[in-house]
Amino acid sequence: MNPKSFLYPVVYSTLIIIATCITFYSGFINYINTVTIIGWLMIIPFCVLAMLYAKKEMYHGNIGGKDAVKEGLKFIVFSTVILVIFQMIFFTVDFKAYKINFIQTYGFELAKTQIKNGHLKITEAEIPNLIQKEIGQVTLFKECTSIVFKNLFLGTITSVICAVTLRARLRP
Repeated sequence: MNPKSFLYPVVYSTLIIIATCITFYSGFINYINTVTIIGWLMIIPFCVLAMLYAKKEMYHGNIGGKDAVKEGLKFIVFSTVILVIFQMIFFTVDFKAYKINFIQTYGFELAKTQIKNGHLKITEAEIPNLIQKEIGQVTLFKECTSIVFKNLFLGTITSVICAVTLRARLRP
């Protein structure tokens, strides 16, 4: 991989990390899911740009479908590694405590509302056990696994579609 092609995953990952930190540490925690969704959607243009860069600079304007997919997947894998490293640090330092505090603070009321609406089939006496079970499921492995699978899923689809599009444009 050309050293300049590492620029796209680094820029993408840096933007996601900065947006996440600003959202979390500035008190806009209600928008963390929005930032996450926008971050996943940003995979598409960055992956396309990385593939176009590889086509232009590394393959001199003539890239095959397999090579285009490889370049897109290289972008996805490298950016995913960066984001997983960030998530490991972020989760360990602050996010785990935030999630546990949120579950302990709002979990009882949320569970009561779900029981009332018929979405949860337990009694109110079982809510503390449910909350402890939910707290036990807050793990670093779950956080990192969600990043890996979501990025690989969206990135693979983007890489394949973009490779087909690039290849189709090359045909006379």
